[in-house]
Amino acid sequence: MDINDPRKYIQDLALQNSRESFISENERELVARDLTTTELATKTDVEQSFMNDKSLVSFVSEVSEQRRQDVLHSVLLAQLAANKKFPEEEQIKEWYEEFVKVLSNIGWAMQSASFTPFTSQGTTIEVDKAIIDLVASAVGGSALVPIISKTLDAIKGLSASSGKFIAFEKNTHTATKGAFQIGVAKEVNNTVALQLGTFLITSSDTIKQILFFKSSKTTTTLEFCSRVGTLDEAIYSTIREAVQAKLRFKATDFIAGIDLGD
Repeated sequence: MDINDPRKYIQDLALQNSRESFISENERELVARDLTTTELATKTDVEQSFMNDKSLVSFVSEVSEQRRQDVLHSVLLAQLAANKKFPEEEQIKEWYEEFVKVLSNIGWAMQSASFTPFTSQGTTIEVDKAIIDLVASAVGGSALVPIISKTLDAIKGLSASSGKFIAFEKNTHTATKGAFQIGVAKEVNNTVALQLGTFLITSSDTIKQILFFKSSKTTTTLEFCSRVGTLDEAIYSTIREAVQAKLRFKATDFIAGIDLGD
């Protein structure tokens, strides 16, 4: 972190407005119905997953409740700041750089990483299968795959009229471009670590249900970036309240729990 006054940095951050700016009146009603304060509840000793703006953030059972809240709030703050600064779909890589920069300025130590193209073995790119393959290879095995698979299955079961489904779709893609993130948090040496994969999609086909989008690899490209971040709690504990105050009701607007069926 290279800023002198992190509290002032947070206070001065410009954030994207809430969901009202990009969802129709009918959609707003559905989102308001399904994204409520109860959807923000974190627990201990159970696996949990959350929609968080462009991201799906999951927690293995060992992660404490406070650390879950810290991850959700800091990731949302960084996304909303990046959304405000780089709102256009052509700016997605600048968006990602800003996202990482904000995290780094509020206590996260982020590994260096770069985007690489995904190469499908067949003639078709199937995003949900690519997610599993890429996350498994990024962590050197399949340890995190079960919770990601359960999360994807739960989202696949949402109806098209679900406020959660609508919000995630609106947050992640236009007709021909999309971006989303898959994160899994765990505790390593009494520190929370976030394995984060970022996926960028460009297609001449119309993108629908981005997590389950299928398309010919001649018409669609998929890029992937994976990195691990660890949170310095000595730093974050001094700005936790400032982050919460900055987000205020935006946490309800952009974060929603995913029922994993446990």
